[in-house]
Amino acid sequence: MKITERQFGDVIVMDLRGAIAGRKAADMIATAVRRHCREGVRRIVANLSGVSAVDLVGLGALVDAYMELRQASAGLALACVTKRIHDLVVITRLLTIFDTYDSVEDALGGAATMDTGAKPAAISLMSLGMIQRFLRRV
Repeated sequence: MKITERQFGDVIVMDLRGAIAGRKAADMIATAVRRHCREGVRRIVANLSGVSAVDLVGLGALVDAYMELRQASAGLALACVTKRIHDLVVITRLLTIFDTYDSVEDALGGAATMDTGAKPAAISLMSLGMIQRFLRRV
């Protein structure tokens, strides 16, 4: 997997390419998110248009990124979600926590509502913690 980053105002767009699979990909995402949290970034859009596949470790990495950003009072949006990835997010019921957009432009326009509380999380932190533990065991 490869990550390239672009900045649009106060929003970072992380363009992900390849499969989000395995520990190496998860570590790459975690490193990028931690760096941006330290820098005070409040919004990240993950562009998934170049993602060929996501395994459970990769899905766990996205949940971990969401949790870390949420703890830093920041937001994460997923853009260009393919049908395959959308189905995975729906099956795991994570659609209730991730803001998803058809394009990066839509995500940038919708990013203003990400940290204003316009979309309250429909899942508790305890439930997210259980999902994280489950994904790590699989």
